[in-house]
Amino acid sequence: MYRNGHLFSKQLPQKIGRIVLPIGSVLIKSFSVTYPTVTVRSQNSVFNTAESERLVTRPILEALETLEGVLETRTTTENDRSVIVLRFRKDWDDLRGLRDVKQALNKIQSTFNLAVDRIRFELGQESVASLDTYAEFFSTRYYYKALFNSIFLAVVTTCLIIPIAFCFAYLGLKGPDFIKRPLRVLGLLPLIAPPFIFALALILIGGRSGILTRLLHLPFNLYGWPGVITAQFITFLPLGYLMIENVLKSLGSNMDDAASDMGASDVDILFNITIPLAAPGILKAALLVFILSIADFGNPMLIGGEVSFLATDAYLLWIGENNLEMSAVFCVFLVIPSIIIFIVHEYLLKGKGYTTIGGKPQQSEKRKIAPQIFYPMMTATTLVSLGIVLCFGIIFVGAFTKIIMIDNSFTLEHFQSVNGFRSLLTSLKFAFGAALIAPVIGITLSYILVRKRIPLKKILESSALLGFAVPGTVMGVGYILFFNSPPLKLTGTFAIMILNEAFRNLPVSLEAGVSKLHQLDVSIEEAAADMGASAFSVYTRVVLPIISSAFVAGFIYTFMVGMIAVSAVIFLITPGNNLAALYILAVAEEGFLGMACAISIMLIVVVLACLGVLNILARYTKTKIF
Repeated sequence: MYRNGHLFSKQLPQKIGRIVLPIGSVLIKSFSVTYPTVTVRSQNSVFNTAESERLVTRPILEALETLEGVLETRTTTENDRSVIVLRFRKDWDDLRGLRDVKQALNKIQSTFNLAVDRIRFELGQESVASLDTYAEFFSTRYYYKALFNSIFLAVVTTCLIIPIAFCFAYLGLKGPDFIKRPLRVLGLLPLIAPPFIFALALILIGGRSGILTRLLHLPFNLYGWPGVITAQFITFLPLGYLMIENVLKSLGSNMDDAASDMGASDVDILFNITIPLAAPGILKAALLVFILSIADFGNPMLIGGEVSFLATDAYLLWIGENNLEMSAVFCVFLVIPSIIIFIVHEYLLKGKGYTTIGGKPQQSEKRKIAPQIFYPMMTATTLVSLGIVLCFGIIFVGAFTKIIMIDNSFTLEHFQSVNGFRSLLTSLKFAFGAALIAPVIGITLSYILVRKRIPLKKILESSALLGFAVPGTVMGVGYILFFNSPPLKLTGTFAIMILNEAFRNLPVSLEAGVSKLHQLDVSIEEAAADMGASAFSVYTRVVLPIISSAFVAGFIYTFMVGMIAVSAVIFLITPGNNLAALYILAVAEEGFLGMACAISIMLIVVVLACLGVLNILARYTKTKIF
């Protein structure tokens, strides 16, 4: 059954299709317009087409000519049957159209009554390929303003995060030992929280009834641009920090030492050597932050106020107005920047860098950071760290306070939400299911792409990585459109939520597997094959045990992200399957901030506990995760 990877090769297009085809469904939907239709079906007592046309179809058409909202009328007459389809304007109420049709026919009922045995009316919808939705987008200021706002937000957030993330990484690697660990902990702390928890904290701090707003009697609040930018800054800071730290770690100290010996100051070394050498990695970090910022859903939803953004408006158009076509157009404009950046990263920046370590390793004396560098960086990182601690502290206080700043008495009632506990259990099942699927498929794909010769390998790899580049809003809408009809009718099930999350996080396991396989000499597999092992046995008994750390890394990442997932699954959620992060968002929107804080704390504790268990298992099994 398995020979030379053919089994995996046959399954590969199906797995890639689960990522690419939903995106295609969104694109197709954006180029269509759906119109309400009313169909009039008559069973005639005459058995001649010409007579049916004269006695039934024409009188009905004449009666319907004066109806409002009708764009097109189509007729079909066959022997004893007449079918008339009326297509109304897309903004027309179909029930009103049906009422008008019935009233018009009642007026002429005596005209064709003898020639008709029965009349049936049907309501329906009809999709037509059109650019009208795009024309409407660019002609409606509110719509194209959302596009501008999202791009502006992403640019501002990226410009704020990258220099601060650089300060965290630089001090964490070259600063005094007593600040390294605290800076790393504080820089990564936002990763364990739901992506919108800082918007919730900012509402408690500077909302209309926030702590600072009431104490200082401020004439403004944080709703709108200030709140969204601040919340996104804290939310995505750890990602920029991790990527820049990884780049700075790879830079050797030889050039710094040489420049110092030649009289260059620390400031000159920083701006003329360190930053230029790290530029490709810093740019990659900026691109990732930009993608995540433009696709962010939770923070703009909670604290965005009246400012419109693509991700939140796509959701509101879909859920609130049932305007699927315009929602798809919003998703397309979410995808375009992400795809452009993905292409730039994959084909122009991938592998770009500067080698600064070569030959035998050399020991260099650790130098103190110059005061003109240390103090500005330390000031910036301290202020940001205090902001992060303040946000977590406010969430903690809000969870144990009845109504913060209104009734500050201690309470535990916020932790007694039955629905909150149920959503936590559902999140555990959801995250665990996705974390089992993503590494299995990701590691398998990595083996196929690295070890097997298959056609269009580069396209397949790019398609598999696309799930990480495409915003969650787009993936959520795409999955609804693609899996909404047989034979893959999964919309409304728990399975579609798990599949969506698994394939969104597939690139992490894929890239981890590719990296490990490049370190594994192919001669080990060849030796096993020479001793009679089948290809399947080589993969399962030789390759998998060696690259198991890539599986564990993919599992932990998918589980952790799954526990706090929002943007994609909010479109796929069904009654009885609510997730903890979405429940927090819902109760916060309704004004139950104390309950939102309490469930947030429980979610953070569950994530930390699960990560602790996984870490113990990794140590017990002597598996290196990273």
